[in-house]
Amino acid sequence: MKEKISIFLKGFLMGICDVIPGVSGGTIAFITGIYSRLINAIKSVSFSTISGLIKPIFKRDEKSRSSFKESFKKLDLLFLTILFIGIASAIFIGSGVMEFLLENYFTYTIVLFIGLILASSRIIYQNIHNHNIKNISFGFIGFFIGILLSIVIPLDINPNLPYIFLGGFLAISAMFLPGISGAFILLIMGLYKFMLKIIHDISNNLTYFLVFILGAIIGALSISRLISFLFRKDKCKTLYVLLGLIIGSLSIPLKKVYYSGFSWNFLNTAAVLIIFSIGFFTVNIIEKKTR
Repeated sequence: MKEKISIFLKGFLMGICDVIPGVSGGTIAFITGIYSRLINAIKSVSFSTISGLIKPIFKRDEKSRSSFKESFKKLDLLFLTILFIGIASAIFIGSGVMEFLLENYFTYTIVLFIGLILASSRIIYQNIHNHNIKNISFGFIGFFIGILLSIVIPLDINPNLPYIFLGGFLAISAMFLPGISGAFILLIMGLYKFMLKIIHDISNNLTYFLVFILGAIIGALSISRLISFLFRKDKCKTLYVLLGLIIGSLSIPLKKVYYSGFSWNFLNTAAVLIIFSIGFFTVNIIEKKTR
C-alpha cells in the first residue's frame, strides 16, 4: 500500500509540473527515481502485449490467462495506472489554478514561465558534450525556427481538431526530452490557455479532449523510438537544435507580454524581476536535486 501511495504522489507531482511551462514532468520522474521504469513500461506497449491483455475476454483457457499475466507484468500496468491517476488528478487541479492566474495576473504568470523556461535550457546545454562549430550551427537553425514560429503563429488562434491532435502528440513528446515541458510546447503553439479551459470543463468539450488524448497516446508510443534514433544518430546536434528552438521560441511569450498592455512602472517592473528570478532559481534547485 505504501508503494502505491508513493507512486500516486510522484504522479501528482509530475502532473503539477506538466501544467507549468518550463518544468518537465519527465525531469520530476527522473528525480523521484521512476523515469526508467516509466519509459520501459511505455516502450513495452505493442500489438502482442495489447493482444495478451484482451485474450481472456474471448478465451477463458489457461493459455489466455497466462498471456494476460505476462502482458500485465511486462507493461507494468498497475504502476502505470496509479501513476497516471496521480498525473491526471494534478493536471485537473492545476489547470484551474493556472487558468485563474492567467486571467488575473497574465503578465506576472508569463514572466514566471519565461524564467522557468530559460533556466530549463541550461539542462539541455549541460547534456551536450561536444560544442564544436558544426554542432553550434544546428543550434542557430533551431533558434531561427523558433523565431519563425513566433511570426507564423498568431497571438490568438481558433484551434481545429487536427491542430489539437498535433498539440497532444508534441506535448507528450517532451516527457522524453531533457529540460523541456509539454506545457511549453502548448504555449508555443498557442494551445496552452485553450487546453486549460478544456481540461477544466471536459464534459462540455469532450471531443477536443479525446482528440488531444489520442494525439498524446500516439505520440507516447512513437516519439520514444524517434528520439532514440536521433540520439543514436547524433545526440549533440539533436540537443543543439532543441536548445536553439527553445531560446528562439521564447519570443512567443515575450510577444504576449508586449501586447498585454502591462504598465511598466517601478513597482510592477520590480515585481516582474522578482517573479522571473523565482522561476529561474526554482529550476536550478530542481536541476541540482536531479544531479
